[in-house]
Amino acid sequence: MERLRRFDAAHMWISSVAALVALCLSLYNFVLVQRQPDTDVALPHIVRIAQDDEVWFYLQPTLSTRVETTQTEVITQVELRMRGPGPGTRQPVFYWDESGTFTYDRTNHTLSYAWIADPSPLLVSRDKPQQPLMLFKTTGWKFGSGRYQGRLILHRASGRKPLTEDFCMMLSDDDAKTLRTRGQYTFSSFRDDAPEARAKDCYGR
Repeated sequence: MERLRRFDAAHMWISSVAALVALCLSLYNFVLVQRQPDTDVALPHIVRIAQDDEVWFYLQPTLSTRVETTQTEVITQVELRMRGPGPGTRQPVFYWDESGTFTYDRTNHTLSYAWIADPSPLLVSRDKPQQPLMLFKTTGWKFGSGRYQGRLILHRASGRKPLTEDFCMMLSDDDAKTLRTRGQYTFSSFRDDAPEARAKDCYGR
């Protein structure tokens, strides 16, 4: 009889502990799915630039989150800032003008750009990453030769601190000349994964 009472007491104690652990796990999982998503921003390996009366900067970032949550990140506004070489140089603010797509012409081996949508909020969740091709514009300023520091800034509806991603670009004298001569509707591509670009940790041609 004493052994049976001990068994019943131990069984009740184990059941209570198991129920408490299950409750803690449930509360932990509930908190996890209710938290704000931790959004990652990854820049592409290629950016494209065209300039004449305006500077057009084509950029396709990847916005994603690895966190399983019921909350959705809402990106309300995106801006691009650029700082040129030398002290006291103007720092233009590029505005997100539109989103588009590139189409490859197999005959001429060229890319052509087409409008898709006006700027609008981006919804980012684990099941719905975003990879918009954004066209940024600015006026009264142009790329020349030198090293440029860029920053992509993504403002969030939650009011939390904006997401930022920094990068740099290296333009030679030939690059600057090419941009001047190609004009507004023919862009030049810059990569950050070519050997010479990786050595400088910048986008380059």
